[in-house]
Amino acid sequence: MPPAMSRTSGTRPVAGAEWRESVRGLVRHRDLLWQMVATDLRGRYVGSALGLFWSVLHPLVLITIYTLVFSRVMRARLPGASGTYDYSVYLCAGLLPWTAFQEIVTRSTTVFFEHADLVKQVAFPKTILHGAVVGAAAVNLAIMLLVLLGFLLLIDYPVRWPLVLWPLFIVLQLAFAAGLGLGASVLNVFFRDTAQIVGVLFQFWFWLTPLVYPAAVVPEWFSRWLVLNPLYHFTRIHQDLLLSGRLPGLGETVALSALAVVALSAGLIAFERLKRRIPDEL
Repeated sequence: MPPAMSRTSGTRPVAGAEWRESVRGLVRHRDLLWQMVATDLRGRYVGSALGLFWSVLHPLVLITIYTLVFSRVMRARLPGASGTYDYSVYLCAGLLPWTAFQEIVTRSTTVFFEHADLVKQVAFPKTILHGAVVGAAAVNLAIMLLVLLGFLLLIDYPVRWPLVLWPLFIVLQLAFAAGLGLGASVLNVFFRDTAQIVGVLFQFWFWLTPLVYPAAVVPEWFSRWLVLNPLYHFTRIHQDLLLSGRLPGLGETVALSALAVVALSAGLIAFERLKRRIPDEL
């Protein structure tokens, strides 16, 4: 009957509604969000003498090690590239965004249990927890990428103008991670092995993505499956932008944008469907 249909449709989650509600919630509680991000970043180095300076020192040491070990000691070279530092840049271009991606998904998976006392408060905006995880990872990644760019300028490595569009693809990858993390966090509440499964999956996912090896060296049968990996496309874009200044095609950019939107929408819908049951399950 029409009234019943109306009630059913009124309770059915709509992706656009979840998007609007989540955005409004983050904007409305932006002060709390920033406070949680700042607390997270400070908490990583609490009690240390150098404090947040470690956020700069860690990537600087990592990049220096990559450069010295792979460029000077092992003299590793990329297929078709003759530059001394090309392989080190290749590593950093893929690994730094990957680190942020993995951090967002793995930390988001357990965020409801880590903040169970806040989740059980009815008035607390629960998506703020995921926003804080993403925000902290994004700030940390931004610091690492700025250190990397400064290092490239220091060694006189060519930095080309298309690199100004790099933040767009970084944001898309982080949005994809946020969607996966949101969905995994909801699933982990009802299926406690999810966090362990995510950890195992990332071990496989790392080696199924051309982060430490060039895609050109894999067997042909493997390369046909490689293109099905979303992180392959994100990673290749990061590497191409840094190494050659080559931008992806419009079709690939649109596809990755749609992937990020779909992942976020799916995570939000799952959360909206089950958010009332989450406090009872913790």
